[in-house]
Amino acid sequence: KMHWSVPLLSLSTLLSFTTCFYFFSTPETIAVARETRHAASTQSYWGPVDSDFDWCERNNELSAYLSEPFNTATSAAYPLCAGYAWRLHHRLSLSRWHRLMLSVTMAMGVGSMIFHGTLRYWAQLLDELPLYAMAVLAAATLRQRASRAPGVQPLAAAWSAFIAAGLLLSERDSDVHVSFRGLMTVTFSVAFVYIFTAGSVAGEEVDAARGGGDGATLFRLTFVSFVAAILSWIADILLCRELQALPLGMPYPQLHALGWHFGTCLGLLQLFCLMLLHQHCVRDGLEASVRYRAGLVPLVGATAH
Repeated sequence: KMHWSVPLLSLSTLLSFTTCFYFFSTPETIAVARETRHAASTQSYWGPVDSDFDWCERNNELSAYLSEPFNTATSAAYPLCAGYAWRLHHRLSLSRWHRLMLSVTMAMGVGSMIFHGTLRYWAQLLDELPLYAMAVLAAATLRQRASRAPGVQPLAAAWSAFIAAGLLLSERDSDVHVSFRGLMTVTFSVAFVYIFTAGSVAGEEVDAARGGGDGATLFRLTFVSFVAAILSWIADILLCRELQALPLGMPYPQLHALGWHFGTCLGLLQLFCLMLLHQHCVRDGLEASVRYRAGLVPLVGATAH
């Protein structure tokens, strides 16, 4: 079993780096300077990059229509993974919040594809806002995991809508917009750390209710998937130049596309299954089981209710 303090401390440390890189001090390897937003572009159909970030993958190597082809392609994993989870578990008693989180994950994947394909700021928001909503909703659902009542989930949804409205209705360079971006970044990190702190406890509650170690195992897999994804995200930023010039002609390893996208996609599926297992075993008192495909992809089986 993993004590709740392990994800609390480790993810607080990692998220302090990601929060700093994302808002307070973006490394020059991915930062897009304000003065270059409207520079002439001879490569991209969409014009010069005007998003806040230009990731390490080289732009437009395959097509003028795809700024980051690998990042764009792997973003499709999110809607596919969410659809897979919905299809396999549709006969179970998915709560409206489970269904909303899967829907938001699908929207996030589509937004991520558009963002990486164009590197436009409006598309960046299509990626960020569903991601933020998904994190806040997951944290609220875990907070309310023992109750059938909606509890804090409607407030989390309203808060996500408030953040989205603040960003979409303000000028990009205005103090209001910058303040909302800072608020979104910091509260995302807080929600993320809470998800894993509460998730650790949820896994223990599952095992206490039904015996065995499926809850702890599922949480540990979720934790490892996300930590590996975060480390890939950080390494891709800090070591961008080195990764683009590996010895012996080795190709750039696409850490953002393969590590971050695939790692978080798998982690989201594992987290969803942990929440579903907790709902059935702890909250509803139903019999449930977990089996795995390829040792990593979980599937929850439970009595319909």
